[in-house]
Amino acid sequence: MKKSNLYYKTLFQRRNVIMDTLLDFFLALSSWPRLILEVPIRRNMGERYFRFSIAVWLIIIMSFMPLFIYSKSPYQYRDDAVFTFVKMFFTWYAYVGYFAYSAWQRRLEIKRLPGAFDFQRFSLSTGQIHERFRNFEFNGQRLTTRQIETLLEPGFFFFTGILLGLLNQPIGGVFHLCSLFYAFSYQAQYRKGDDFILDKIDEQIANEELVKAFVEGEDATDTRGFNFYGRRPADPDARRRVADLFADDEVAVAF
Repeated sequence: MKKSNLYYKTLFQRRNVIMDTLLDFFLALSSWPRLILEVPIRRNMGERYFRFSIAVWLIIIMSFMPLFIYSKSPYQYRDDAVFTFVKMFFTWYAYVGYFAYSAWQRRLEIKRLPGAFDFQRFSLSTGQIHERFRNFEFNGQRLTTRQIETLLEPGFFFFTGILLGLLNQPIGGVFHLCSLFYAFSYQAQYRKGDDFILDKIDEQIANEELVKAFVEGEDATDTRGFNFYGRRPADPDARRRVADLFADDEVAVAF
């Protein structure tokens, strides 16, 4: 029977609301922007993470976006409007074509992968990182997966977007926007993972130091930083009886 520390969950499970809201914003809206960049550089994605139907919608939307963008620009009134359109959006349609090819490859990979319903495959897998990113070295050391996903991969597209922007290629702006969602959404996921582990560690410490902090009234320096906030009953026996109420049983389901 696992113990859940109610006192810890009530007082200590607080977050940086502003930062969490910002990161959750990027995480909530990151699905399409991340796929635009991930599909060409990742392999063997999970069948629920990569949806070919979504990729098709992205291809359609990105195919028509240049027409809308160009219709709002002053270039449409020039004598060489068609040539200017081709010059501006050649790299755009080249990437759309490569994205479409990569999306088809991801679809074929999913068909060849072991079945997720047979516990052979994590269906929400973000895929395998490209070996060129894996083998990239900085100061003689390879980067961690976290550094690759939050810095290297989005950074590659961000700086590529700068170069394309200098060449007056609108696809550079797409790279800029998507790379920001890419970086911040992965950062949000890693932050949530860190908080989950620290919550479990802190709750265990709270369980182990509860008697010292609440019943015996020890200072935080003697309880690994855990402190009790609030009034305590004067009677030590009453404190022990109250302390027993701090933990709640978490019932595990038996099969």
